[in-house]
Amino acid sequence: MADTETGHARRMIDMRSELGAAEPWRLLRYIASAIHGFTIMARDPDTSAEERSRINNSIHYLAGYMMALTKADERLTDSRIDAILELVGRLESPLAEAIRADLTR
Repeated sequence: MADTETGHARRMIDMRSELGAAEPWRLLRYIASAIHGFTIMARDPDTSAEERSRINNSIHYLAGYMMALTKADERLTDSRIDAILELVGRLESPLAEAIRADLTR
């Protein structure tokens, strides 16, 4: 269990670094891809109304971060990176891994 937790913590640190160093257009694409992933999840007929509500909330916050980052005077703070990572962490694993791979291409 500890190895799994250590690996997860290491991946989170790596992701924080990748997001912090990403060009603005890559960061915006990363967030847009996460939003797209959430819309895919919401279309699953087995998704409960409660889960759809959580998905909608995630989309709402990610869209807000995206809009803020289009402003020239907005900075990507550590707290914003943490919030984005927390939200993207709610995606199903294959979707999250696909958008992470796209961030560094």
